[in-house]
Amino acid sequence: MALGMALGVCIIVPVLLLIRVAYVLYRSGKPVGAKSPKSYSTLVVLGSGGHTAEMINLLLVLEKHRFTPRYYIAAATDNMSLQKARSLENSWADKENCSSQRSEGHLKYDPSLE
Repeated sequence: MALGMALGVCIIVPVLLLIRVAYVLYRSGKPVGAKSPKSYSTLVVLGSGGHTAEMINLLLVLEKHRFTPRYYIAAATDNMSLQKARSLENSWADKENCSSQRSEGHLKYDPSLE
């Protein structure tokens, strides 16, 4: 009886594991939901010391249409960061204009943050 039970466990556990792996692989190729992706308002804080470069690199890998509108904050004395953000948004707008899509990224400047 113990031999039959051990044999059953040795067969059932690998089969269940194989079914689970197959299910995970099957589901990993499908989108999570059938809904259209939601757009998120995004605040991007720019700064000196390499922080602006890190934020720009992060924005480059994100799906820009899902993170709109984008609001950028930088110190009043940090003109370089704002120029980099404008350059990024302009390059996205140029690419979208070439493919006849509407640009959704906006560079906002709020003087009250100075």
